[in-house]
Order: sequence, then C-alpha cells, then structure tokens
Amino acid sequence: MGESISGFQLEHAFGFNVNRTAFLMTEEIARRFKVAGYPMAAQDFGILYQLEQKVSMTQVEIASTLMRDKTTVTRRIDGLVKKGVLARKSDPSDRRYFHIELTDDGKRALKAMIPLVRDFQIEVLSDIPEEQRSIAIKVLQAVTEKLTQIKYQE
Repeated sequence: MGESISGFQLEHAFGFNVNRTAFLMTEEIARRFKVAGYPMAAQDFGILYQLEQKVSMTQVEIASTLMRDKTTVTRRIDGLVKKGVLARKSDPSDRRYFHIELTDDGKRALKAMIPLVRDFQIEVLSDIPEEQRSIAIKVLQAVTEKLTQIKYQE
C-alpha cells in the first residue's frame, strides 16, 4: 500500500484501528448473545452491567457513564424495557426523571451474559502476552483521558 497525502496511511491510524476492532468485537459478542438466547447488542450489555453495579440510574447518568448520546441510550432503554429486562420508575422528587432498574429477567440475562463476555475476552486476547495487554489498556485509557480533556476544554 502506498502512502497518501503527507505520508498519512489510514490503515496505520490509531482511531481507525480502534474503531475496526470495536466494530468487530461488538458484532461478534452480539452474535454470541443471540446464539445463547439473548438477542442484545454490546451496548445493551453495557447498560445492564452498569445497572447491576449501581442498582438504579437515570437515563442521563447511563448516557454519561457509557459516553453515548442521550437519544441513542433512550432508544436502547426503550427496547430493553420492551424485552422485559429493564423497568422505568418515575422519580418521586422530580417527575421529569425516570430511574432505570434491572428486572428479575434482566438480572438473569446479565448473569448468563457475563460469562459469555468474559470467555470472549479470554479467547480474543489468548495470543497476546499479558504485558502487551496491559500496555494496550494503559494506552487506551491515556487516549480516553486526553480526549476527555479536549472535549471539555471547548
């Protein structure tokens, strides 16, 4: 592959590779969820997992934690409520807000999904030495921190 303008090569760009990896991982985990009887996306798992950790959150808190826009999170939550794995409860002190909670079905789904995600991670990373995995996580965390600083400078 030849070089393009100013020596830039897309296939060597950090964001391009992170995006491709994330796409492939989210597609594969969604496939595995579906095979296991849980037709949900990786983003759905993220919502369920956060709620298991915190018990109850508002849609705004979920969007902020997962770094997703509110509209996307609202759509995902709507779908998960329809599937019976989440419930919306109005906030008694402020009726503009809803608290999102796992239902018993949601807790059961998450209990089945966590081992799928854990095993998938182990499989995908099995050929990569622990030291390299640790470095990759540190680099991704540093890039995330820098991007967060940039975002909030504006």
